[in-house]
Amino acid sequence: MRNFTSLLRFTFLMSLSILVFSCSGEELSNSDLYQEEIPQKISDFIDSNENYSMFNNAIEGSDIQDWLANQENITLFAPSNAAFNNYLQENGYATINDIPQDYLKELLKNHVITSEIVLGDLESASELLLETMAQTQFQSSSHVMSIITNDSGLKINGITINTPDQFFVNGVVHAVDQVVELSTAHTFINESKQFNSFKNLIGQSNNAAEILEVLNRKISENDSSELTIFAPDNAAVEYFMSNLVTTNSTNSTGTEVINFAVRTQVSSYDNLEVDELTNGLNIQTLGATVSTTVAGNNEVSFKTSPFSEVVKLKSSQVNSIQTSNGILLLTEKVLH
Repeated sequence: MRNFTSLLRFTFLMSLSILVFSCSGEELSNSDLYQEEIPQKISDFIDSNENYSMFNNAIEGSDIQDWLANQENITLFAPSNAAFNNYLQENGYATINDIPQDYLKELLKNHVITSEIVLGDLESASELLLETMAQTQFQSSSHVMSIITNDSGLKINGITINTPDQFFVNGVVHAVDQVVELSTAHTFINESKQFNSFKNLIGQSNNAAEILEVLNRKISENDSSELTIFAPDNAAVEYFMSNLVTTNSTNSTGTEVINFAVRTQVSSYDNLEVDELTNGLNIQTLGATVSTTVAGNNEVSFKTSPFSEVVKLKSSQVNSIQTSNGILLLTEKVLH
C-alpha cells in the first residue's frame, strides 16, 4: 500500500512539473494541442510536392490551373518529374518550353477528367472509357477519350498507375509513371479486350505494318488526315473468321480476304461522328467505298457493294470512341 501511494505521489509530481514547464515556456496554442490536418486541394498538393515540380511548372498559366484550384469532384493523373524528363528525352525536347504550346495545352488537359474516378474497386476484368478535357486538333464535338484497364495492374492508355486514389477536398489524384499522351485509334485497339480479335486480324494482314502506322499517326497542322475506323468486336471478328472460305491448301484466298477486310475497316479522309452519318453517304476506305444507310428509326448500316453483307452500327449506348487522330465506329460485323 505504501509503494502504491508513493507511485501516485510521484506521478502527480511529474504531471505538475510538466504543466509548470509548459506554462513557464511558450504558451501552447490550439494547433499545438490539436494537430488537425488542414484539407488540401489538388492544386495545393501539386504545388507543394517537389516530385511534381515539372508538372506544376507546365500547369502554371494553363487552362487546367483554375480547374485544379476551384472545380469540385475532378480527377487528375499526375506524372512525376522522372516521367516528364523521359517524355522530353523521347520526343527530342530540351525543356517543357520547347513543346509546341497548342499541343502542350491539350496534353495537360488530357490528364484531367471532369468527374471523380475512384479506381480502388475496379475489378480486373473491367475497363473504363473516360472522356478527358483534351480536344482534337480538328473540328469535333467530342473530347478525346482514354481507357483504364486492370488486367495486369491499373493502367491508363497502357501507362502504369503507380499510386491510385489519393483523395483531396476537390477530387482524386492518381500518380502515373509516364506522361499520358493523347490516345490514338491504335491505343484502344491495342488496350481494350473487346478488340483483341480485331488486333489479331490486323496482325494476320500483309498490310499490318502500314495499318498500324496509320492507326498510331499523330495529327499535326501539316497532316489533317483524320481517321474513321470501323471497329468490330471479338464476336464480330470470330464470326468473320468462321465463315472465311479458302479454296486451296496455301490459304492464299483467305489471306486476300483478310487483307481486303482489314483495309476496308480504315478510312483516312475524315473524322465522321455518328450524327454526321447520313443516308447515302459514301465513305472511301483503304479497301473499298462504303455506302451508308440510315433507317427511319435512326439505325445506321454499311455495305461495300449492293451484294455485300449489311453491317450495322452498334445500337448500344457507347457506339463510338473519339481519339486524337480519329473516331472508332463500333460495328456488329466485319466490313468486307
